[in-house]
Amino acid sequence: MDVSTASVLAKASNEDLDVLVKYIVEASTESLSGHDLYKRHSPNHQKYAAEILKEIRLFGGNTFANLFRSEGPEYLEVVQDVAGKFGVPKASDFTCVNALEEELIQKILRDAMKKAEGKEREDMEAILKEAGLGQSDLSALLSGSSLLALLGTKAASLVTYELSTIIAGAVAKQLLGVGIRAAGGAVIGRGIAALTGPIGWVITGVWTAIDLAGPAFRVTVPCVLHIAMLRQRLICAQANAGLKDAFND
Repeated sequence: MDVSTASVLAKASNEDLDVLVKYIVEASTESLSGHDLYKRHSPNHQKYAAEILKEIRLFGGNTFANLFRSEGPEYLEVVQDVAGKFGVPKASDFTCVNALEEELIQKILRDAMKKAEGKEREDMEAILKEAGLGQSDLSALLSGSSLLALLGTKAASLVTYELSTIIAGAVAKQLLGVGIRAAGGAVIGRGIAALTGPIGWVITGVWTAIDLAGPAFRVTVPCVLHIAMLRQRLICAQANAGLKDAFND
């Protein structure tokens, strides 16, 4: 299923949006902090969620091109650029934001598993097996199969959300020194320590490329990963109706 990015941010809490705002306002070229709605309502970020999305899109656009338009590129294009930085094959061919975000999350997981060795690799495999993946499934995942194909809709939705939370949390911890509150998930509770290390290596490796590519990616990469987590939370809550209360805590 697909959920629009505008809806994702409109339904997000001030706590969820605060992370995005911090990523933005720490950039030297941002304009959000000068917006009238921000000045009047901050830190009630829900009052200007649409402006937060607009600002992320502006960072995702070419600076020169943005001189001739009031908005940046479509959000899908921003995600395509970020996914390309992580080496997602044919990222520009995706036409659905959710599908591309899911592939980005799984690409980070695959790269983390390939980097992990010894006990860290064993711990990662044990966590994924606990989620329902068999040994042959793990091999298929590394070869490019999707969690949806391997686990089915409900289980894949939960695992993808949990992975997205670990990824977004690792970025927030690294860049902002803060954690992200997770909702309803055994894998997060017991597996975050094992997954965070290898996933952190993948993300750290991408920062080097970002430093070479330009400052805009220092905003779009963490924002895209955070929004992917927020979208997966909504999708997971709908796919796993029994977890609805846990996701609304």
